[in-house]
Amino acid sequence: MAYTTIATSSGTNTYTGSIAKIQALGANDGEASVSRIEFGPMTFPESSYTPSSIITTTVEVPAGHVIEGPIGRFKNAAGSFLIYFDQ
Repeated sequence: MAYTTIATSSGTNTYTGSIAKIQALGANDGEASVSRIEFGPMTFPESSYTPSSIITTTVEVPAGHVIEGPIGRFKNAAGSFLIYFDQ
């Protein structure tokens, strides 16, 4: 699959868009975590977006592991991720 944008995230920022997957970065397991993730294809306009599933519990993602989408929104709780946007 060709991705239109690959970005990095760190801190506690929220990201919105048509996200194909996110990949945890770091040297050790437990460095990266997500505090909220909303699954489902993003709609345009964004105000019409309705996620198919929402996880609001903080989830640790081991370094190198991937969470596959479609993801409409996610909030980084700690560590860094690569974000693969497909639109």
